[in-house]
Amino acid sequence: MSESLARRLIDAWADQVDAGFILGDPAAPIETRLIPDPASGVTFRFRWLPHRDLRTDTAALERKGILNPDRDESALYRDPRDPSGRHCFLCPSNIRMCHPLEELIPIRAASRAWFAGANFAWLAQNHFTVIAEDHVDQSFDSSVVETMLDLHKQTGGEFRIVYNGAYAGATIPWHLHFHISTDPFPVESLDAGRVHSYPLPIRVFAASSALDEEVTDYVKGWEERDPEHHRVNMLVAERDEGPAAYVFLRDTRVIIARNKGLMGGWEVAGDFAYDDRRHDFEAADISAVRAAFADIVPPDARS
Repeated sequence: MSESLARRLIDAWADQVDAGFILGDPAAPIETRLIPDPASGVTFRFRWLPHRDLRTDTAALERKGILNPDRDESALYRDPRDPSGRHCFLCPSNIRMCHPLEELIPIRAASRAWFAGANFAWLAQNHFTVIAEDHVDQSFDSSVVETMLDLHKQTGGEFRIVYNGAYAGATIPWHLHFHISTDPFPVESLDAGRVHSYPLPIRVFAASSALDEEVTDYVKGWEERDPEHHRVNMLVAERDEGPAAYVFLRDTRVIIARNKGLMGGWEVAGDFAYDDRRHDFEAADISAVRAAFADIVPPDARS
């Protein structure tokens, strides 16, 4: 089962590239700047991904067939809490009306129904958004960790699983979702003895039979200290022949870095993707990395 899901996702990604649903050319070389950090031993990665600049260009997306120009806006579901009035980009029914080229792959994980859809404005190879079938909030509970571990298991450890807390990377906080891809993150090279040297508060949980309970208790403890502001980003990835969980402490009051903008799960795991701010990309060095992280250290976690 694990091999079949990973293979199905990878094959679906290739099909979506061939269908023209994926922006840019994922197989083309990516302009990359690698920034070693002597303190943590992690080599941070800055990448130039200009195709992502089109993700908000409605006219361009319609011309490419990625967005249906004949969509019925009145039939699209909108969460009443969204001040912008946008339709929910993650509701499967909305996706079917808006993105006729997108293939939604049904998945059952942690006793819940999900769909995986290729992210047309991709950040990595085989980048999918895994969305809950139902329109439920991006709130943390024990099922979040269970789902991440289940997805990791079903893909045979080939896919990384990313969770962004609401208003801490998740820009659609009203629909539960994850990001998955096969590309490794820089933080995965973090040595256990250097965890405290990482530029953002992080806890790494090694594979164990109680991993889901350990991570859930830790995250709940952080969020309960300040339910209004405390959130997390999480990554589950293969490490030492088993799933490891990387938990990054976040605060909704400090989510923007001056030289990057919004910092979500990709960025806190060491991967900085740029589609504008060319100067900041070209100026990338270890001081820029530290400055970006310094901007988002939660006030309650400062020494």
